[in-house]
Amino acid sequence: MMLFIYNLVLLILLPLMVTRIIIKGLKDRDYLSNFLNRFGLYREASRENLIWFHAVSLGEVIGSEQLVRKFVYDKNVILTVSTPTGLRHARKIYGNDVIVVYAPWDFFLFVNVFIKKFSPSCLILFETEIWPSMIYLTSKRKIPIALSNARLSESSLNRYLLFKSFSKFIIKKISLVLAQSEKHVERFVQIGAQNEKIKKVGSIKFDAEVQNNIGFNKVISNDKFFLAASTHEGEEEIIIDSYHKLLGDFPNLKLIIVPRHPERANSVFEIFKNQKINAVIKSDLNFERENSNAIIINATGKLDSLYDFAEIAFIGGSLFKKYGGHNLIEAAKNKCAIIVGPYMKNFEDILNLFKNENACIQIESKSELTNAFKELLNNNELRINMIDNATEVVANNRGSSDKQFKYINDLINYEISNSNN
Repeated sequence: MMLFIYNLVLLILLPLMVTRIIIKGLKDRDYLSNFLNRFGLYREASRENLIWFHAVSLGEVIGSEQLVRKFVYDKNVILTVSTPTGLRHARKIYGNDVIVVYAPWDFFLFVNVFIKKFSPSCLILFETEIWPSMIYLTSKRKIPIALSNARLSESSLNRYLLFKSFSKFIIKKISLVLAQSEKHVERFVQIGAQNEKIKKVGSIKFDAEVQNNIGFNKVISNDKFFLAASTHEGEEEIIIDSYHKLLGDFPNLKLIIVPRHPERANSVFEIFKNQKINAVIKSDLNFERENSNAIIINATGKLDSLYDFAEIAFIGGSLFKKYGGHNLIEAAKNKCAIIVGPYMKNFEDILNLFKNENACIQIESKSELTNAFKELLNNNELRINMIDNATEVVANNRGSSDKQFKYINDLINYEISNSNN
């Protein structure tokens, strides 16, 4: 009954969902490209032995790459995403090796059309992608389902507990839960996952390879750079204000801002303009002759190189509760000192690993941002020690992708063996 009500609500909301995509498409036309994918309709041809991997947005596409590539070695993969940034990046890194399309909306009919079209042999959901219709219909066809790199924040847990019987009904249909930590294991058990189906495996994001695509030095002339990565609406004003205050003590300091959504670059530029700070929008990383105080990057896939370039990075999405923070491992791998805001629910366990080893600074409020930057700019020893500690944290937590690949591969082989008997 609850599944029926869930689908009925989606059907009622469908006009609003369509309208939302159209409005977003005014800023980013890729929201409208392949629009029929949202209804489960595709031009792409299916392939045999197809693994269905779902990674909702850019962060999940980047984080899941090591695992996806392990399956691509001897299997066909279809990767579904929900955002244009995720779609573009996935097509860029995989080319023709992986079918990359928008996921169907989680309405019974749309998901059913997708499954009939591609006939996947396994569904892998990355991190927190618990979609009731997708899981129910896949399970009904006896297709194994794995929740990879699984995490469940406290706020998400509380939402699922509001509908505990429905959550339990859906979660029990997942064949394998590969949880990042003991805390996440406990939370999945609370919403109905069975102990024998859960494995604690750490985070796959520690295994991502550094992919610097340019070879510039850390410092050009006497300039120092600090990076604000994956920023969201409301955060840029705070960062630019901090930068303005720092210029008095550090006149050669330059700011690089990378909005989480590149289409927001123009609105970020307007903030600089209002503050009378000279800024430029760039899609490449050629800074050799750049005389502006600030640089706004309106492209994806550049953060590895930018972390390698900057002295200090602030990780966006962490100044406001509604965003929940972004990945700090990427900065650590590129030996960049890290500052995060007070809201990091999406990476709470990973953040604790870094904090316990004095490998990052977490500010308690947005007003502390300027002093955190100033402390790291003035104290080379502190900055170097923090970078060394972060490098060690990364090294000590590698190996999750191999564990997860083995567990999922064993699940697939077990299901194939049972179906042949």
